[in-house]
Amino acid sequence: MGKQLKKNQPEKNLPEETMRKVWLAGLGAFSILQKQAGSVLEGMISEGQSLQERSRKFGRSLGGEVQKAVDQRVAPLIARVTTLRNEVESRFEQGVGRALSYAGIPSKADVDALIARVDKLSRQLRAAK
Repeated sequence: MGKQLKKNQPEKNLPEETMRKVWLAGLGAFSILQKQAGSVLEGMISEGQSLQERSRKFGRSLGGEVQKAVDQRVAPLIARVTTLRNEVESRFEQGVGRALSYAGIPSKADVDALIARVDKLSRQLRAAK
């Protein structure tokens, strides 16, 4: 077999001075964190607010773009549906008109023309008196 590698094992017999320095470094880091905690916290809050505002602006701009895209795709469909609806209404009115005419019932245009003629005759009669 080949040479076996020894696992890296922490030194159990660190000199006391090294252990003291590690301890002091940890205390120093803790002290610095305590002193800067207020400003670090304020910085984090400020950065969070900034990110939130950027996110909102991005969402609004994206929402506008999505709305434009939807409008561009839907507008031709709405126009086509409106055209089809108008055609159907027109054909329906023509069919109803033919059916009423066949039954001897006057159309709205016929009734309107008759009303206009009666109004004209009424004015002429009043003027003649």
